[in-house]
Amino acid sequence: MTAPTSYADSSFLVSLQTRDANSEAARVFMTRHPEALPFNPLHRLEARNGIRLMVFRGDLSREEADGALRQIEEDLADGFLIHVPLPWTEALRKAEELSVDHAEQIGVRSADTLHVAAAMLSGACSFLSFDKRQRALAEATGLRVLPRSMPKAER
Repeated sequence: MTAPTSYADSSFLVSLQTRDANSEAARVFMTRHPEALPFNPLHRLEARNGIRLMVFRGDLSREEADGALRQIEEDLADGFLIHVPLPWTEALRKAEELSVDHAEQIGVRSADTLHVAAAMLSGACSFLSFDKRQRALAEATGLRVLPRSMPKAER
């Protein structure tokens, strides 16, 4: 199996698993570009926590959240999501470099810099996100940012 060429941020993965403003765009993109996506412990924490936050906010029922959490595990078992090892010390160092170079201009958060660093270190060519600032950071590093068109509801 070849290594994934695209890296999705956690919110993109949550949009694939739930119903939110970006879900349709995420699903359409993945239907048109079927590819396994890398999955690391940062994804596990952020995506699962993001689904739980949707319950807190009233955007998902507990049952819907349980289904979305199960779907993540099924996607791992089916090979749609692939555990990809990541050198965490190097990723954190790279994220700090990205912060030094871009945080003051773009306003990107720490976790967002870590995702972009992880994408770079995993050898990805493309970065999947709907987050305007994270997309700007990924683009500044030379990653191809997708999907090209953004839904009206951007973060």
